[in-house]
Amino acid sequence: MSQEHPLESRYRIALESAQIGIWTWSRASGFIVWDDQARSMLGFAPEVRLSLGELAALAHPQDRSQLSEALRAALDPSGDGTLAVDVRFLAEQGGMRWLSLYGRSEFHDGVVARICGAVRDVTTSRSLEAQSWQLEARLSAIVSIAADAIISLDSEQRITLFNDGAERLFGYRRDEVVGQHLEMLIPERYRAAHGEHVHRFGAAGNVARPMGQRSEIFARRKNGDEFPAEASISHIEIEGERIYTVVLRDVSERKRALDLLTLSRAELEARVAERTAELQAEMKRREDTQAQLVRTQRMEAFGQLTGGVAHDFNNLLTVITGNLELIEMRLEDEKLRTLLKRAHDAAEMGARLTSRLLTFARRRQFSPSPLNLNEQVMGMVDLLRRTLGEDIDLNAKLAPRLWTVRADPSEVENAVLNLAINARDAMPKGGRLLIETANVTAEQGQIGTIDRLPAGDYVRLSVSDTGTGMPEDVLAHAFEPFFTTKQPGRGTGLGLSTIYGFVRQSGGTATIYSEPDLGTTVTLYLPRTDDDAPAAAELRDDHVPLARGEAVLLVEDNAEVREVTRQRLEILGYRVLEASNGATAIALLAAGSTVDIVFSDVVMAGGLSGFDVAREVRQRWPTTRILLTSGYPDDILRGQGAEMQDLRILRKPYSRLELAKALRDVLDA
Repeated sequence: MSQEHPLESRYRIALESAQIGIWTWSRASGFIVWDDQARSMLGFAPEVRLSLGELAALAHPQDRSQLSEALRAALDPSGDGTLAVDVRFLAEQGGMRWLSLYGRSEFHDGVVARICGAVRDVTTSRSLEAQSWQLEARLSAIVSIAADAIISLDSEQRITLFNDGAERLFGYRRDEVVGQHLEMLIPERYRAAHGEHVHRFGAAGNVARPMGQRSEIFARRKNGDEFPAEASISHIEIEGERIYTVVLRDVSERKRALDLLTLSRAELEARVAERTAELQAEMKRREDTQAQLVRTQRMEAFGQLTGGVAHDFNNLLTVITGNLELIEMRLEDEKLRTLLKRAHDAAEMGARLTSRLLTFARRRQFSPSPLNLNEQVMGMVDLLRRTLGEDIDLNAKLAPRLWTVRADPSEVENAVLNLAINARDAMPKGGRLLIETANVTAEQGQIGTIDRLPAGDYVRLSVSDTGTGMPEDVLAHAFEPFFTTKQPGRGTGLGLSTIYGFVRQSGGTATIYSEPDLGTTVTLYLPRTDDDAPAAAELRDDHVPLARGEAVLLVEDNAEVREVTRQRLEILGYRVLEASNGATAIALLAAGSTVDIVFSDVVMAGGLSGFDVAREVRQRWPTTRILLTSGYPDDILRGQGAEMQDLRILRKPYSRLELAKALRDVLDA
């Protein structure tokens, strides 16, 4: 056995002392070679031979893609060949171990020959960082939610911390006081004495003084009002700097209560009764607010769930409707065409159901336009009379010179029709139905039960019936999704919730007033717009525009959606290239593939979204057009930069006509 060189010995001892392991990967062998310390950290037996891909597969599932990406970057000859990543691995005794991998690639003729690297166990430092962050977060939360005012000062009595309680107590925003002297919060006549008192407290050696050990002090709000307060103070020295912390409590109510004790018994009883009524009113207000908050949170939670379900469901509907269209084009048997139409109608019904769910969830894209609600109602009168039957007396009371609103016409019609059908069901023996419109000007918070509207001008649309009405327990849940009093199979519970979602997404709100055995009134408030309503609706063009020799790069991670979309595009006359993810699409373009337009899904597996692909295409191939598609709701756009807001997004599921028009709109723009 050869004797170890002294320099190698010192090198090895230094690595062992620093707890650093060494590893090497060579292209020739394809495997990683470890020293004893690296193997011990990773928990591998001496005979274990791993490739880079096998090493990545052993990482924690949440870290595998990060490690794989770091390894790919190190192997990329266009990069600097550096590998630096922290990754979790399973420890032999259970639990997780954080390891920091570092390496440097050696390139020969544009190919990686080997990677030499080191590995270090950073579990302890990671744990300490997490504990420190958690402690800081807890302390910050405690300070933030404290009811009392908490203020920190430096040695010069300048304000360094001003919590939410202090903002409520003094009326200042945090940015208005931080860095200012404490005296701005003290009445002028007390400032000199108070500053001297703080200095004496710091020099006396006392670390803290709790509340109640000093006589009452006075503080000053932003509006100039003075109020009595009780305070506790503490100080600590950090690196020679003295830091004071003051906790302040408004004792105006307590002082007022003590003053009341000096009043006569009759006056005291009167004051107590008055104060009790105020407190009861406040408690009732808080209970109402809490109930409204719970309902709003419940609706928001349902909306978030709906967005995810809509993506998968719309992908399925895209496959179904697309294949039905392809079958219909090849089918000559009229009897089979009838069966095919039933299937197609069912798929469209599923799409409409998804649309109604997204409307409630406030995540569906509307097509708003200026509307006159009087014209909308008058245009529906004949339909409503046929729907309601002869037992229902329908009347409309429409305000003259009604203001214009901006809303989706189909959603307005859907709302009126749904409300009319609900009213009919509530009047099984017949009754009266009244539709009213009016201009209203609201003060701040005046309109609304769940969500109150800001001050402004609104158009009110009310639908009233003389039906059975609703008891309070039913009325409290009327706008909630899937809540229905109808028998199973006769209602989805999405009618009122969909209407509520539509008006909220349009900037308004909806209210319900109902009395058992007297009837119900549902009122929609839509904000006024200065735009003029169009004289007539535009006619739709059902002509299917075909390709003009263009090539399309289709990017879709769902194989079934990709296949049916490819066939649709080819029928329209386009030449089609396919990519199963964003990275493959970019690679095809970089390899020289020439296309006129990239048609990409938004949310895909593989690390790159449709927006990422769009950014890359715009930067590297600016003449190539982009059309995106998604089964997700509109809030996927949130967080995207302004440069992405002009992209056209085709909503799944879509018909062949919609696909053809969208492609031509983007190509011909």
